Amino acid sequence: MATIYEEIFVRSPRFISITATNGDTTSIDVYLWNHGGSIPSSPTYTLSKPIPSANLLTVNYDVSPYCREFIKHTSYSEVTAMTTGDSEEFCYCMIVRKINGTALVNNNYFVAFDGFGYYEDGYNPDNGSVFLDEGTYYIQEGVNSGGLYYYDDGVDTWEATYTGLTTGGTTTFTLDADYNYIPYIHPTYQGEGNTLEIFKNSVLQKTFTFEEICEPKYTPLKCDFVNKYGSWQRLILFKASRQNFEASGTEFNLMPSDLDYNIQENRRQTFNRNAIRSIKGNTGFVPESYKGVMKQLLLSEKILIDDEPVKLRTQTVELQEHITKKLINYELEFEYSHEQRNYVI
Repeated sequence: MATIYEEIFVRSPRFISITATNGDTTSIDVYLWNHGGSIPSSPTYTLSKPIPSANLLTVNYDVSPYCREFIKHTSYSEVTAMTTGDSEEFCYCMIVRKINGTALVNNNYFVAFDGFGYYEDGYNPDNGSVFLDEGTYYIQEGVNSGGLYYYDDGVDTWEATYTGLTTGGTTTFTLDADYNYIPYIHPTYQGEGNTLEIFKNSVLQKTFTFEEICEPKYTPLKCDFVNKYGSWQRLILFKASRQNFEASGTEFNLMPSDLDYNIQENRRQTFNRNAIRSIKGNTGFVPESYKGVMKQLLLSEKILIDDEPVKLRTQTVELQEHITKKLINYELEFEYSHEQRNYVI
């Protein structure tokens, strides 16, 4: 029988609970590995706690911080067909629970993604297996679009159905197991856009609409970020962008080398000159559903602008609604996450 791995999103806590009797000592062995590897022969971590008292017989272990050490997002690649996700972007976890050194019968098996749940999602939130919020998304016309990530446990049958927005033609195929991603827009429907429906055992799970937008005046920016599911998501900033170059240094007052000093020498000298570059971009007019995109972007810890790593300077956005603002546009400012003068050894 195949092992079923429960999905967990480890930027929020994920607790393992053990109930015992007063005076017992509990522990968990945490085994961690990436896709393509195998379960380690010895625990990656071992954590232990005593039962606190006769009135408190359950202890909880948060395994999320340990899983995060095995997850890394570096770069994102566009796809035109179903593609295997990077093995470093998620990890597997097996938990062996013990009381007084004796293992309990059932182990816990997880597949961990660097995502999170909101406070209102409650305890141990489950984000599901399709790693994008439902809604309408705008994609740059004639350019390779982003990709929709999913996790297939290999037990159920998952399918994707693309439907052209103009022709109405459909393309359906079965999704491979494990962690993969498929293009937002199928190559058959490039130039018209499509809806994308994801089915599990013939039951519709999520529906997305990807519309192609022609931007004749400005050069759009690709903003790729790791969303609340712990997977890459692409946002196109269609409208005007502006770049800034901000230099800085450390100033010192220098003493002259001689009483009869040279008046052309700098007395107030600047050293360690360097600069940071930033860029502002605009989404253009977008649907109200982009409120969710903005929330996830502001909470993301990994963002790329045109494949360069950045951090978000914008810390506050108004989550706009059509009832108060007919045309919704978001302006965002990013700072490139490296200084301009190379000082890296």
